[in-house]
Amino acid sequence: MLPIKNQQRKISPFAKWLAVGMSAFMLAYGSFIIATQHYYGRNNRYGGAEVSADGWQAIIMGVAIIVIGLTPMCLWMKSGKAAGFWAGTCMIVGVVLFLVPAYLHIK
Repeated sequence: MLPIKNQQRKISPFAKWLAVGMSAFMLAYGSFIIATQHYYGRNNRYGGAEVSADGWQAIIMGVAIIVIGLTPMCLWMKSGKAAGFWAGTCMIVGVVLFLVPAYLHIK
């Protein structure tokens, strides 16, 4: 049998720039939520969006959306370990931030 060589696969530049675009969109959306202090949830059946959070809860949700939106930037990392650490950290911090308003509302 031939030995298997550890081959690195290059990520295409298109995928990297697409990740930048997704992160930029999420940054803009999170910034909009922070600026207006309203987090709009699902649309109702009549087409209007319902406000799910106001004030400090919306600000935390906006920050969470920005942090989760930074996850695709892991494609720019040089090694797989660094990319995994970046993506994992962004997702964990984002999910914790999403849960903070619910936790503080219960107390």
